Amino acid sequence: MRRENVSVLPPALALRKEAEDALAAAEAAPTEATARKILTEINKKITSMLLRPPPGPPLGIKPYDVEDVLARRRTAREG
Repeated sequence: MRRENVSVLPPALALRKEAEDALAAAEAAPTEATARKILTEINKKITSMLLRPPPGPPLGIKPYDVEDVLARRRTAREG
């Protein structure tokens, strides 16, 4: 299954993992514009899944507050 890049996780759990990875990527992004783009894209997916819940466990997350994440990112880079 790895060779074919097939996920065995239910869609909600796969999106949770993708959201965690996106947040980490946004925090490590070289520019604020790149971080904003990453967060905007994952927020679209989260919102879409919240509007059309898939079978399986509930999503259990909400879209990221982009401005809050970017403010924390700036603070972390300054210190």
